[in-house]
Amino acid sequence: LGLPIVRTSPDHGTAFDIAGQGVADAGSMKAAIRLAVQMARARMKRKG
Repeated sequence: LGLPIVRTSPDHGTAFDIAGQGVADAGSMKAAIRLAVQMARARMKRKG
């Protein structure tokens, strides 16, 4: 996309139907954060 920033997101919506119930799975969010870290490190390595 050519964005000037690293941007990732989880593969789900807001899940308002389960908000506050303590049943959400953070796996997708964790994966998005790990990917963002990898992308940022790769970008920094390319730029020197």
